Amino acid sequence: MTELMWIRSHVERCLADEWGTCQVVADEDGDYPFRFGSASCWVTLLASEPPMVRVFAYAVRGVRPSAKLLSELNSIQNSALSASIALSEGIVVVSQTISPIGLSSEVLAQAMLGVGGLADNVGVLLAGMFGGYTPCAPIEEVSEEDARDG
Repeated sequence: MTELMWIRSHVERCLADEWGTCQVVADEDGDYPFRFGSASCWVTLLASEPPMVRVFAYAVRGVRPSAKLLSELNSIQNSALSASIALSEGIVVVSQTISPIGLSSEVLAQAMLGVGGLADNVGVLLAGMFGGYTPCAPIEEVSEEDARDG
């Protein structure tokens, strides 16, 4: 078994634990997709040297580069704890790269929460300020009272 195959197997086990399922299936690119609010997210393996695991999310699509947008992204980046945010071909991408050495379900879950949470939090804001759209429709929060009544 190659090192990358071992890492893939381990990542799948961590994702299965996190998602409470017996098996996870990669998409056609070999990534593991998930949704976090309005963000489309993926876990992927990088065949770099050394191999790494990356969690990334699309926060907003279809935005045009501008000085104001880049300034806002810099401001968000300066307050981010472990994720990075960048503009790539009209897509605001949030990502975190982690080492597979010592990777646990908890570490992967933190990266998924951090990346997905940041992408979800800034996606609607950036789309409203700079145009574009979030990959997924924002999930409406339901109050406890509405949930009881509805």
